[in-house]
Amino acid sequence: MNEDIINAIPELEQDLPPDNFIVQNFWEPVIWCLGAGILLALLILWLVMRHRKRPLPPPPSPQELAFRSLDELAAELPPLRECSLRLSMVLRTFLTGQVQDPALFETHEEFSRRMDALSTVPTSCQYETRYLLERLADLKYAGTAEQDPQKARVLIEEARGVISNITRAQAQEAAAAAAVEKVKKLS
Repeated sequence: MNEDIINAIPELEQDLPPDNFIVQNFWEPVIWCLGAGILLALLILWLVMRHRKRPLPPPPSPQELAFRSLDELAAELPPLRECSLRLSMVLRTFLTGQVQDPALFETHEEFSRRMDALSTVPTSCQYETRYLLERLADLKYAGTAEQDPQKARVLIEEARGVISNITRAQAQEAAAAAAVEKVKKLS
């Protein structure tokens, strides 16, 4: 039995060169690792770019919202009472968003009695704004359902003009304030 085990053990050949036992060279695994690393980096980059939040467009300005509402109103041309109600809401919403006047949250009577009403509106626009709001209140509380498309168009265009004038006057005031600040810094 011992002889069978000894005969079962193979004998190695003596003249085998060591190169036969080297299966791969050194650079092959290095290249594979670099390739896998590059692919992994590209995959991570793609995932990051795909999931990155794109910046949202800026919300529309109070002026843009008001102009959209005025365009809708001009397309419909409702009776004068309804038109005056909706115009008043558009103007009050604009004033609340543009100049932070709390007119939207007040009745017309509260608005009229408030001493600082429209104080944040540029001075050059205060009279025409107050005058238009008073005229709209008169139509709103008149109680007639008169259909006068021409008068409704005129009111809508007056409101558009008031909104444009307020926005323009604010831009001019901001530019003047920036110029004053620039001069102060230079002094």
